Amino acid sequence: MLKTDNLKIITSDIKRVRWSAEGKITGPVVIVFIGIHGNEPAGIAAVDLISEQFNRQSRELLGSVYAVTGNLGALEKGVRYIDADLNRIWEVFYSQKDISRANGSKHSAEYTESIEIKNTIDQILAKHKKRASDFIFADLHTTSSQSCAFILLNDTLANREIARKFPIPQILGIEENIHGTLLSYVNNLGYKALGFEAGAHFDEISVKRSEAFLWLLLHNAGVIELEREELIQYENRIQGCTGVPDTYYEILYHKWVVDPEKFEMMSGFKNFDHIERDTPIAYENGRLIKAPVTGRIFMPLYQKRGNDGFLIIREVPEFWIELSAHFRNSFLHRLLKFLPGVSVANRQSFEIDLRIARFLVKDIFHLLGYQVIEKDENTLICYKR
Repeated sequence: MLKTDNLKIITSDIKRVRWSAEGKITGPVVIVFIGIHGNEPAGIAAVDLISEQFNRQSRELLGSVYAVTGNLGALEKGVRYIDADLNRIWEVFYSQKDISRANGSKHSAEYTESIEIKNTIDQILAKHKKRASDFIFADLHTTSSQSCAFILLNDTLANREIARKFPIPQILGIEENIHGTLLSYVNNLGYKALGFEAGAHFDEISVKRSEAFLWLLLHNAGVIELEREELIQYENRIQGCTGVPDTYYEILYHKWVVDPEKFEMMSGFKNFDHIERDTPIAYENGRLIKAPVTGRIFMPLYQKRGNDGFLIIREVPEFWIELSAHFRNSFLHRLLKFLPGVSVANRQSFEIDLRIARFLVKDIFHLLGYQVIEKDENTLICYKR
């Protein structure tokens, strides 16, 4: 069981940077977020292990790496958040939707944290932007249930390119269901961004997987070069999900929970477990919740904080992935406005009237690289990623 009492917060010359290593100034820059949720210490422990190894060993750095600490207040208390989920409030920085306030009045403690994290990102970008060959962001997390390792990504071709170098499941389009995340904010800045989920919050294996992921990330990004034996060792460490194909998945259903105190998952569900339609899943306000579709259970909520009760996912055929990559830069975008029920909202988005456009709307727009958000029961907004 992973303990948190020895995870003292460390800072460097840039506030919130727990550890950094700078090498070739024209190389890539990797920025890793750790402890965005205060009850997820595995990423912090993994960064500390890597920093110790860097201190003991001499490695050539072909770029730079920064580990940015997340919710300092929540980490000190060992709780997910103080007032608001730090990984759900980032829409305030790129839309008119301000979800940064606590109890409908004053700004939350997490809003102050997010301002400091944003300033740290800005400082790192300003320091390297003129010379760095690339910027890659990663956010390290753990889950409240047992799980194999997996990657979350907003479905852009650039994100796919870096994510597919890891031999673990890839969950596409998380931003359509979970809004206001730090990774969506980074993607909207125009940079590659991945989320890594290592396993249960306080399992030692979550630290080991997080450490392995970081070494592989630095290698795949071009910051360091791992020996072949090291590469195999770390890839083997993050693998190991019997019955869970190493492929892409899409989200079929998202159970939103208004009051997590009144929501209770049935025991025994693990990430990627097969479930059939009408399988009893949870209770909410004393009412039984059944699976509305067949698929795999994903991120079941076994804690009393958070509004994402569970999701249901399914595999995406490799053919569809390859087809979408081919079509995303094609002339087909210019034809969308002529489809029934489709109107142009602005240069980057379309509005869809589902009373007219009834069939395969999400499939078509996903194929062409659009984020699909429900405006209301009859309307979808499709944004060009």
